[in-house]
Amino acid sequence: MDISIKKLINKNKTTFTIIVLELFTVILGCLSLFIHHQNSWFMIFFLVSILQLIIHLIFLYANEKKFFTFPIFFMILSYIFNFGHIPLKAFGTEFGKNVLYPMWYIDFPTYQKSALFALLSQMMIFFGIYLFIRFTQKKILNSQKIYHQLPKISLKTIRILGYMCIAIGLIPTLYIDISKLILFIQGGYTNTFNLNIHDFIEVVANFFNFGIFALIIGYSKQRKVANIIFVSTIGYKLIMMSSGGRGEAIVFLLGLFIVWENLVMNLSVKQIIYLLIIGYFGLVLLNFIASMRNIPSFQIDKILHILWVSFSDNQIVTALSEFGSTFSTLCFTIKSNPSPTFGLNYIFPIILVLPNIAGFNSGVVNQMIFTKHINTFNQPIGGSYIAELFYSFHWFGWIFAIVLGILIGYISFKISQSQKDKNYFTYLLFSYSMPLLFFWIRGYFGAIYRELIWHGSFAICFIFVLHFLQKKYRKDLQS
Repeated sequence: MDISIKKLINKNKTTFTIIVLELFTVILGCLSLFIHHQNSWFMIFFLVSILQLIIHLIFLYANEKKFFTFPIFFMILSYIFNFGHIPLKAFGTEFGKNVLYPMWYIDFPTYQKSALFALLSQMMIFFGIYLFIRFTQKKILNSQKIYHQLPKISLKTIRILGYMCIAIGLIPTLYIDISKLILFIQGGYTNTFNLNIHDFIEVVANFFNFGIFALIIGYSKQRKVANIIFVSTIGYKLIMMSSGGRGEAIVFLLGLFIVWENLVMNLSVKQIIYLLIIGYFGLVLLNFIASMRNIPSFQIDKILHILWVSFSDNQIVTALSEFGSTFSTLCFTIKSNPSPTFGLNYIFPIILVLPNIAGFNSGVVNQMIFTKHINTFNQPIGGSYIAELFYSFHWFGWIFAIVLGILIGYISFKISQSQKDKNYFTYLLFSYSMPLLFFWIRGYFGAIYRELIWHGSFAICFIFVLHFLQKKYRKDLQS
């Protein structure tokens, strides 16, 4: 038998197996709606959801033979933020700190339907990733002959870009972070909300994060320097987490970690084990930060007590309790049953690329933050990409999750391909989208536009200007 035919048969078998397994988990999830005993339902749905996650991780790992990839991290984070409470309830574990449990405010059938909607959405995301890998990736490779002929940007140029972005964003970043830290010391975490920062300043400040990405990539062949930058960034972000929200910092560090691991370290199994141990103590620190933010003022005795409690708590339980609270947004959205926007909440926020001068785009901001249009039961909740799907398309929303899956597949492909081709500028642009999409899991899609367009446009313009000056300089020398 011809080798190409054998490959086609094997691919078709893989496709068939994946579809069958996915449909099996979804059918079980649908059947679980008929279980009215809460304890039984939580155990069954835990088995169904964890089976789905395992299927996703096995395939995604087999595709790239790497664990630290964008699609794998996205699926893990999606599970934790949406189903973090499921294993706790299944095994009768008491919640940890900083928890918002949806069933304190809604009925059990709504909770069940919300869980099924999330399960279906994650299935479609995975199908989108698989469809891209299976049918589209090869076509793009075949059509990109010119791509390999394009001039590549040197690592030195990437480093220069990184330093420029850090220089642009350093002062606004320090102003925001130090202001929050002062407010925290004066009146606790809630006092930091009194800091009003113009959105333009925030966009400029985020050039700092883009610059860090560029420096890690630019120094990827100089491991010692890259490691110093990476560790220093972690230290700085951890300090600043004590005075503000942790979500943005965590997803930023996760995206940066993927870049660092893929380009700089390529961790061994032994190093991964050490990293997991460090990660556990990192959870201790994060939970300590979360608890410390709840004290009304800066009191050393209370801080020491919280530190002791943080070390004695089960950090996995605490993390699942806190992060799993994001599922409340989906439950509240389904319970509220708002009028569908049919995708307009994804389109209108493009206007946010322009600075909000004199409040001209305030209405767009109000539309983007869909949680303002649902009953939150007076609870402070964040966004959710799955809840946003329901807000936009109602019960058909999970079908449109396949678009996100295709997008994730495309970004992952561009990251992998640009790394192989040593096209570090392309790698920078696509890898920086990782933390933005990670944050969308518990945020709003509209917030992605501004950073991608501002930072990406600046980087592209910088490269074009530099290329122009280099050509002009060469011509002047020749003449």
